[in-house]
Amino acid sequence: METNDIKTLLSQKGYHAIPIRENAAGLLLISAKVNGIEGLFIIDTGAGVSVIDSYQADQFRLTLQTENTTFTGAGAGGQGLEVIPSAGNSIEIGNHVVADFTFSVMCFKHVSQALTQAGCEEFAGVIGVDILKPGKAIIDYNTLTLYLSPG
Repeated sequence: METNDIKTLLSQKGYHAIPIRENAAGLLLISAKVNGIEGLFIIDTGAGVSVIDSYQADQFRLTLQTENTTFTGAGAGGQGLEVIPSAGNSIEIGNHVVADFTFSVMCFKHVSQALTQAGCEEFAGVIGVDILKPGKAIIDYNTLTLYLSPG
């Protein structure tokens, strides 16, 4: 099937085509707006939840529920990391909008440093399965396009 055929078929099924790009480390990146503020995110099909770097929580106007803080055994390359939920957020990825979304907030300092040393730009967080699965995500690696369904 040709690329244009795939795009046409998915468009007819209600999917939104969203451009993505690949960084120097081979990670897929996407622009998204959290609470109306744009940021650069890594698409991670292996991440169960979407996460924002704790150093950028204020920038995205996140309200942290510190009373619900947990410690994860491992994640994003670290161990024993503090994870703080932030509920009631909106996220826009292209025309795909999720209201009343809960992000996990954790420190990505160690990941950011490693990626910066590899020549990659700074990122705000990770888009995980909690957005990709309900959006019936399809990634076209050939055209670097993410397709999300509104429902």
